[in-house]
Amino acid sequence: MPPQAGYDGEIVPDTPVNIAAPASVGRLTAKFVRYPGSQQLTLWLPKDGYSGYGAFRIRGPGGARLEDDDLTHRLNGRVQILIDTFGWPPGEYVIEILHREGWSHELRLIKLEEGAPAPELPLPAPQSDGKPIVFGDGANKVLPNHDLGLRAKELARLADRFSRRLEFEGNFRAGIIYYVEGDTRIRFFHEMCGGGVHFSIDLPSQERWEADTGRPLADRDDIVEFVASETQRRQARSWNYVIRADRIDFVD
Repeated sequence: MPPQAGYDGEIVPDTPVNIAAPASVGRLTAKFVRYPGSQQLTLWLPKDGYSGYGAFRIRGPGGARLEDDDLTHRLNGRVQILIDTFGWPPGEYVIEILHREGWSHELRLIKLEEGAPAPELPLPAPQSDGKPIVFGDGANKVLPNHDLGLRAKELARLADRFSRRLEFEGNFRAGIIYYVEGDTRIRFFHEMCGGGVHFSIDLPSQERWEADTGRPLADRDDIVEFVASETQRRQARSWNYVIRADRIDFVD
C-alpha cells in the first residue's frame, strides 16, 4: 500500500479557552503525538460529550472549513476526540466545540512546516543556590529517572490506540466483529434480531470481561463505546445504538 500523502510538520497548540462559558465549566485538554507518516491530536472534554454539546468545527488556513459536524459523531467514548492531523497543510487552525446553552470551547493551533523546530518550553526555575535540582527519597539517595521509560511506554500505548480498528466477518444475519488494538484482538459475536431491534452485538459481562478479553475492566466502557460508535459509522448510519449490560442493540 502506498504511503498516505500528508504533511509531517509539528503541531503547536495554544492554551485552550472557553468563550462565554460559566466559570464552573472546565477547559479542553489537548495532546499532540507524531510518528513518521502519521500524527494525531487528542482532545478531552471537561464534561460528558452527551451533556448538551452541539457543533464540532475545524477551520483551517484562510478560514477554510475542514469539518462541521455534530460533536456526538466525533466522540471516542464520552469525553475523548481523536483528530488525524497528518493531512493538514502548514498554517493556523481553530477548533470550536459549541454548547447548546450558547458557550463554547476554543483551541487555536499552528501546524509548522516539516522540519521546523517547535518552540521550546520554558525550563523550570533553578534552586536558590544555583545547583541543579536532584530528586531524592528523603534520605539523600538519588532516585532513577523513569521519565524516558514512561514516555516510551505512553507513546507505544498511544500508537496502538491511534491505530485501533474493527474488522467484520460474516454477514448481516450473523457474524463476528473483531476489535483490534496493537496485540489485542477481541471477538464480539453479532446476530440479526426482531421486535424493533435490527441486530445486537454480544458483550462479555463485567464479571467475565477480563477473563474473556484479557483487558482490564477499567477499559471496558471505552472499548464497548468504540465498538458501538464505529459499527454505527461503518455499518448502520441510519440506526441508533443502545449499550446494555450484555449487548449493544441497534434500533431505529
